[in-house]
Amino acid sequence: MAWASFVLASGFEFVGIYNLKEPLSVQGYYAVTGVLLIVTSFLLQKVARDNDEDSFLAAHNPGHRRRNTSAFTFLSWAGFGLAILAQYIGIFNLEEPLAVKGYYAIGGAFLIVSCLVLQKTIRDNEEDRLNRDEAEE
Repeated sequence: MAWASFVLASGFEFVGIYNLKEPLSVQGYYAVTGVLLIVTSFLLQKVARDNDEDSFLAAHNPGHRRRNTSAFTFLSWAGFGLAILAQYIGIFNLEEPLAVKGYYAIGGAFLIVSCLVLQKTIRDNEEDRLNRDEAEE
């Protein structure tokens, strides 16, 4: 289901961009911001989860080394914010009817959520697999 929502969200985003009646440079702008949304959403979900797990582990093991520096955490949040800003500033300035702008706004939000859910699902499944393998040994 997570993969299906990601494929659908990506499809909505990029098919919409392909069919946009704008110059190729404008379509390229939206495509790049869509890719940036995907990458930064995956990255942010990973960093947030790493940091949450590291906080728990550090509380129980004072020698635990954090996986992400404060700078990397800041950059992941900043990149995510920049991706959202770039996407939605572009949508706001798009010379299309409100219904078209709404399509892109909802498509971008769906893309973000599907990326976050997919990354979480993949990581959960991998952790479950590793735990099963350890239990079988």
